[in-house]
Amino acid sequence: MGAVGWWLSGPSDPVKVAPKAPVVAKQDTKADDLPASNLVPSTPSPDPSALGSPPAMLLPPPGHTTAEQKAREDADQKIGTLLLQNPTPEGARDKLLVLYSGFTSYEKIAAAPHIVNLVGDEQISKVVDFLKNPLTPNEAKETFFNDMLNRPPQVGWPVLVDVIGTPNHPLAQRAKELLTTIVGSDHGDDVAGWMQGIRDQMKLQGIDLPDPSGAQAAASPPPAQ
Repeated sequence: MGAVGWWLSGPSDPVKVAPKAPVVAKQDTKADDLPASNLVPSTPSPDPSALGSPPAMLLPPPGHTTAEQKAREDADQKIGTLLLQNPTPEGARDKLLVLYSGFTSYEKIAAAPHIVNLVGDEQISKVVDFLKNPLTPNEAKETFFNDMLNRPPQVGWPVLVDVIGTPNHPLAQRAKELLTTIVGSDHGDDVAGWMQGIRDQMKLQGIDLPDPSGAQAAASPPPAQ
């Protein structure tokens, strides 16, 4: 019993306790220290070249027609209908000449090319009236003016002089430039000087002179319809 007791109370090997891990102070973790898989990707900045066209709301909607385009289309349709209602060239011509002064600006512009195609040299005074009228839109005046350049000299040249003699006509300067080339000298606002110049030039070319009274002779048949 004594031996047993001694053995129970005798010294024994000390119990080994695992050392505690050293305490490491917590440090702030920077994004650069983290593995790439742990980083949350940021939203990339847009590439300016990939932005494309401006938003559609800044552009006219597809099929959109401006007020001017609509007015021109309506005018073209009205003149076209009027021509269909007068199938003969003479009937269409007379109708346009009668109604022209009452047309809207866009209707006058739409009718002008038809008038110059339908009116012969013997009726050129009608076109001259429209060309000189201040109520005729400039776009239509351009059509009538250019038509004079396609007429025989004895018909078209005197009309250019009429344009020069019309106060504040928007095409007067252009008429002066053309006639200066034709007669070889610049007569400014001197209508009589211009008339004498074109008479001299036509005489040199063997062309019949216009009637001094200003009446236009029928120098050629009406254009083919």
